[in-house]
Amino acid sequence: MNLKEQTFFEDNHGFMTVHHLVIQGTNHEIGSSLGELARERFGRTPAHYAADPVIARARRAYFQRNYPIHWARVEGVAAAFGVDPEDDRYDLSGLGFNLDLPLPPMGCSVVYYPPAATVSGSGYLSRNYDFSTGSLADIMQIPLPPEVKSQLVPVMSSPYVMEWYPEDGGYASIAIHAFELLSGTLDGMNSAGLVVSIMADEEAIGELGPRLEVHPGSAHVVGVHELQVMRLLLDTCATVQEAKDALLTSKQYYSFIPCHYIIADQAGNSFIYENSTGRNAQFVIEGGGKPQVVTNFQVYKHPTADQQPHGALTLENNAFWRYHTLIDRIAGHQGLFSPEDLKENNDCVNIFNLFEEISTDPSQSSIAASLQARTLWHSLYDQQGRSVEFSFYLGEESQTGGKRRERRSDYMKFVLRNVSG
Repeated sequence: MNLKEQTFFEDNHGFMTVHHLVIQGTNHEIGSSLGELARERFGRTPAHYAADPVIARARRAYFQRNYPIHWARVEGVAAAFGVDPEDDRYDLSGLGFNLDLPLPPMGCSVVYYPPAATVSGSGYLSRNYDFSTGSLADIMQIPLPPEVKSQLVPVMSSPYVMEWYPEDGGYASIAIHAFELLSGTLDGMNSAGLVVSIMADEEAIGELGPRLEVHPGSAHVVGVHELQVMRLLLDTCATVQEAKDALLTSKQYYSFIPCHYIIADQAGNSFIYENSTGRNAQFVIEGGGKPQVVTNFQVYKHPTADQQPHGALTLENNAFWRYHTLIDRIAGHQGLFSPEDLKENNDCVNIFNLFEEISTDPSQSSIAASLQARTLWHSLYDQQGRSVEFSFYLGEESQTGGKRRERRSDYMKFVLRNVSG
């Protein structure tokens, strides 16, 4: 087994420390490495993953039968913790960190540009990851003494750019993880050129309200959760058709919030996948070989412009506003798109810029100023180059006149090694 780790921004007084973790080995060794990391860095023990034995046994059987790659990693996690992987007192199928309570929605903006639309002839996935900059206490509005609150770290203070090179099954991949080391994938690409991204389904969250069924602890359900779905696709799928089959035939649940997805393959095929609010229907929205945009509303309910709200930007309609801003920029663009064009498009819906826009309305300014969400990274995946560039949010600084300026990193490029998937 070969493991390498780099850290970035640790000494720059930035908002986050970004970890780049490269693991090559068997899936058992990948799981073992991540288990050791959870144990040594985050103080996790088997007790953190105590489970209902009836559910744990069924979950184990599900992974063994339907997702053996993941089960091999779970066996590695068990070895790192010194327990039997078939000890049903524990469920080691996930390795959560910095998060033991429900998370808020991920208000993201994503565009897939097929090869025919770009200067280089490569497909690109361009993604803003929008999330809170607060700690769990901030997010959940939990009152704590100042001396306690000052010790808490932001939930998103330690994202991991993961490169995995499994030697005994599954595609190599590069993906960014948070919340969960083993299968907390938020966006990524595999060695076959398949790209994936997840976004919160804010309409489902709003409609469910107090009936939202979260699993902040041990899950009382069998299947793959909203982030494991992404890891499953990266591990096992090379094409859009394979990804559709995997999504439509897998047993899914959400551990925290309902989400939807955009997936694209190297040939330029793309689709959005959504579950209905009650999770009793599945929807596939085809990209049709053209740039495909998705934010946080349910596309199956609002498939055309006349079925989508329009108007000036407010916090309530921002998912639609971001969508129309991207659609209009793409429609108004002359010629093919360069990588810089894609970066500029997503910057127009960067959350800091969005709040600046909202603040021009006096009735909205105090609300916008109080919100902690930011675009924590913009990721740009190049399918042909098997590479990704990230620009990370590092914080803010005051300027004259009471204005604030966002600090972001330069784009950092990571390349997936040339390996057979």
